[in-house]
Amino acid sequence: MSSAVGLFALTYGLIETNDHAWGSARVLTLFAIAVVALATFVLLELHQRIPMLDLSLFRDPGFSGANTVMFLVGLAMFGIFFYNSLFLQRVLDYGAIKTGATFLPMTVLIILVAPAAGKLSDHIGPRWLMGAGMTLLTGSLLLFGTLDAQSSWWDIVPGLLVGGVGMAVTMAPTTAAAMASVPVDKAGVGSAVINSMRQVGGSLGIAIMGALVATKVSVQPFDPRYAGEFVPGYHRALHVGAAILLAGAAVAVVTIRKVHHAEEPQGAPEPAIGS
Repeated sequence: MSSAVGLFALTYGLIETNDHAWGSARVLTLFAIAVVALATFVLLELHQRIPMLDLSLFRDPGFSGANTVMFLVGLAMFGIFFYNSLFLQRVLDYGAIKTGATFLPMTVLIILVAPAAGKLSDHIGPRWLMGAGMTLLTGSLLLFGTLDAQSSWWDIVPGLLVGGVGMAVTMAPTTAAAMASVPVDKAGVGSAVINSMRQVGGSLGIAIMGALVATKVSVQPFDPRYAGEFVPGYHRALHVGAAILLAGAAVAVVTIRKVHHAEEPQGAPEPAIGS
């Protein structure tokens, strides 16, 4: 309950910055509620005999690093996906079906590349794959940052292709790194935590990126000036997202190590002479 209240207050506070100053009583009150509720959640979990979230798992640098990377991917990429759709529909005047179809190259690449990335991670470890994937995602957002009201579909494709490979190379190794860092009997908890990190990051990302877009928008969506004001705010959100992803690449390289699998069982003893 306390975690839900904290996350709701934090997300709602970020959304309210679209209409109220960051230092307004409403926004500050919501942020204060978020801090108190989330701190309460941590304290409760630390003192539970069977906690919902075993915070001791985060003592492992690999687990903490993988979850941080997953959170940052959700924060930057899932937050930007929503505003990519708005850009296509409100600025380039794409219909809903054309907007959805535009993202197909990225989706297809994720489907094709992710299995290969998972197998490669088993052989060389997830560390450098995660770093490379996050760097590719950074490049993807910077490519989207070159788009404007005169852009064509072909101008969008490079960002989609780079982003598709980046997502595929990042997600599977990140999950593998997290799961390899927890004991077998805690595998269910580890899986739940990293999936929650992605969802929480995505929810906060939409709110944060929306606040960044809103810093440049002063008119309603139906106003003819909306497209002209949306693009600079959209670019600001993309650049912040790119910086977040680049920081995630550094976190991956610093915290993740090659997964150490269980040692091979010793071979059967050689038969005694004369047996």
